[in-house]
Formats: sequence, C-alpha cells, structure tokens
Amino acid sequence: MIALGAMSGTSTDGVDVAAVQIDSKTQDMRFLGVLSAEFPPALRETLLLLQEIPPRFPFSSDPIAIFLQARKDLTELYAGTVNELLSFLGLEPGDVRVLGAHGQTLRHRPDLGYTYQMLDGALLACRTGIDVVNDLRSKDVALGGQGAPLVPAFHLAWLNGKGIYDQTAVVNLGGFSNLTVLNGQGQALTGGDCGPANCLMDLWAQRAFSLPMDSDGEIAAMGSPDYALLERFWTHPFFHQPWPKSTGRDDFSAQWFETCLADATDLSSEDIMATLLALAVRAVKSCLPVLVEQVYVCGGGAKNSTFIHQLRCECAPADFLPIENLGLPAQAVEAAAFAWLGAQYVQAAPGNCPSVTGASRSAILGSLHCAR
Repeated sequence: MIALGAMSGTSTDGVDVAAVQIDSKTQDMRFLGVLSAEFPPALRETLLLLQEIPPRFPFSSDPIAIFLQARKDLTELYAGTVNELLSFLGLEPGDVRVLGAHGQTLRHRPDLGYTYQMLDGALLACRTGIDVVNDLRSKDVALGGQGAPLVPAFHLAWLNGKGIYDQTAVVNLGGFSNLTVLNGQGQALTGGDCGPANCLMDLWAQRAFSLPMDSDGEIAAMGSPDYALLERFWTHPFFHQPWPKSTGRDDFSAQWFETCLADATDLSSEDIMATLLALAVRAVKSCLPVLVEQVYVCGGGAKNSTFIHQLRCECAPADFLPIENLGLPAQAVEAAAFAWLGAQYVQAAPGNCPSVTGASRSAILGSLHCAR
C-alpha cells in the first residue's frame, strides 16, 4: 500500500507531508517523497497564541471562533500540501490507502489525562479524497501512557528493515528532542523525550535578532555558554524525571524562559543563544545510554552543523550520523512515521510502544475519517 503522513511539530513553522510504500505482507518500507510548506505568518502567530497558557487574545475577541478558523486554515494547508505531493509523485487519491495526520499540538498534559492535536479530519478527508487517520495520541494517553513520543515504534520498524538491531539510537531534533534506543533483540529498549531542542533557540532568534531561527548555529557559535544560566535552566523538574516522560510548550513556556532570564541582564544575546544550544545538547546527552555506538539524526536540528558538532564532542565516542544514510531525508522522518501509523491503523496493528510511552498495553491508535 501507499500511505501518506502529515506532520506539524512543536517548532510551529510548517507542515511536512511524506509518502511511503509499505508491503502489507513483509512490512518492508520504501520512501517515495516529501513536500514541506511553511505556515503563513498570520496562521503561525495564531497557532503560537493558542499554545500559550492562557492565550493572549483581545478582550473583545471570540476565542472559540479564532480556534475554529485556525483549525480550518491549518487543515486547508495540510490538504493543499498533500495534493501538491500527489501531483509531484504522479499519484491519484485512489492510489493512496491512508493519510495519517498529526495536527498541531495545542496542549499536552498526559499527567492530567489529555493531549490535543488540532486538525479537522473530516475536512482533510474531503479535501484530499483520502481516508484520514488522526487523533493518534489520545488512545495511548487513555491507557495511562504519555501519548508521546510515538515515532520510536516507526524508528524500530525502519531500522530493523535495514538490518540494524543493536547499540543504535535515533534522535529527533525538532522543537523538542526525543530519542529511540534499540537493543540486540530488535526491540525499542527505551526511548522518550529529552527536552527542548530548537523551540527555545527559535524563540530567542526571533526576539533578540528578528530572525526565524539561528541558521546553522551561527549565532550560538559567536557566543559562549553561561553556566550559571545553564544550571538555572537545568533546575526544571522535567530533566530530573525518569522515562517514560514527554514534554512540550506546556512545560517549557515563554513565561518560564523569561523567568530564567531575569538575572541574565549582563549576558550578550549571543551568549544566551550559546547557552540554549548547550542546554539542548545536555538534554540529549543525559538520556543517551553509554553503550550506544551510533546515533542517526533527524528533524530540523539535523541541518544545524554547530548543534551536531557539539553533540559529537559531548557524547563521544557515540557517532552522530545523518539518517539519510538509511534512505530517509531528515525532514521527512516524523511525517513518514505518521504514514506508518496510519497504515498500522488500517491493518488493525498496534501503533504505540508501551516501553516508551508507559501505556498499560499496545493498542491500535487513531480515529478514521472516510473520504467516501
């Protein structure tokens, strides 16, 4: 079957859509293509406001209408990107068995028993002509799990398909970082979220430099980490919790960030960026088992050579390798994972990995919206 996956992550910068061909009998997978689309500035601003607690809307506004309009606009962008990828690949909607769609996380509080990824699955199915599976995290949370990360189960399937079973990890450097570690039996021995990766660096690039991000870590490379500030960041309770755990903007909010910076008035903007990069590196290092020999890197942070260089230095002797070596573009991995999760649903197969999320059992994930 051909499955599509659509993903917009915690960086809140756009949507990635990937196509994967999956052999229904052997479960062998082949990557077909990926397409990305940036969020229009107005949509991105609204999505970021919706993620704030509480959202900072004008007093006279209708927050429910703002939410519903943003959900529609987001879904239309998903649909447009899906249709563009179909055209690029020469595919018709009827050629695709399922579209696994993540949506945009607005709240993630598994400790309170909920997680919410905004998307209109019915509208997406109608706009694309493809059956849509979305709301892929809620079932795991209902079973007492974190609902995240879900990609380790896909990492496991992809790496095992390449004959890789032991002393290997995959790290995703998105808005937040997450890690998958394999053992010799081809099982996901452990995994989970590590902490902030790009989200705080992006926030600081926008505030201090009026840039969307610190491209290739150039700003961080001009500064030096301040270890007093780094230790203030490191007091966040998340870093000291054992797996299973997951995180997001609920935990590492702009307000929390500003509180940490309150006593850093004497630091240069470049030093603060260098400290945020050091925090992202420490978060990964703190979760990486010492026996891991090779780490395949994906996500937007894979393009940041300063980030990768510091990971190699701090996590030696583990070697950090591009996931392209395994036949997947770094930016496509999470979208491909949701294509796989959609395929798992239509095959009535589990999509979660309880050893990672902490759910009481494995389960079929998602809700189906038929295009018919």
